[in-house]
Amino acid sequence: MSDELTPGQKAAQTKKRRAAASKAQQTRKRMNAFTKARAAEAASKEALRSYCEQHGWRVAFFEGKTGAPRTGIIDAIVFRVSRKDSDILDLRLVQLKGGKAGVSGAEITRLKEAVGTVAVDWLIAAFDGKSLHLLPNEPEI
Repeated sequence: MSDELTPGQKAAQTKKRRAAASKAQQTRKRMNAFTKARAAEAASKEALRSYCEQHGWRVAFFEGKTGAPRTGIIDAIVFRVSRKDSDILDLRLVQLKGGKAGVSGAEITRLKEAVGTVAVDWLIAAFDGKSLHLLPNEPEI
């Protein structure tokens, strides 16, 4: 038996290699875009965190257990006790944008609608040294 390939076998092998190379190139492009998006997200979070620290705001980011951003229009909230009245809370709902991501009219509309649907209630958390008691009536948090 000869180890030489026939012209048809050679062509088939070349076609398979080209397809594999093309698929690998697409994967590299996609992974590069994913890496860029994650870096832009991290940079925008750090910029917001720094801004809040400099201007007297606190920030809380909404993320999954893995640190990935959660779905939904609200990515973070920034809040502070009002400078004029210590019984008033200033609160802002935030959608983070980073890199080349633009803001669409639909996103602005969704964020404005979210402001109107924020659920606000009161809660007292009392710790007696042994257990935590939540008032009123042990609500779910």
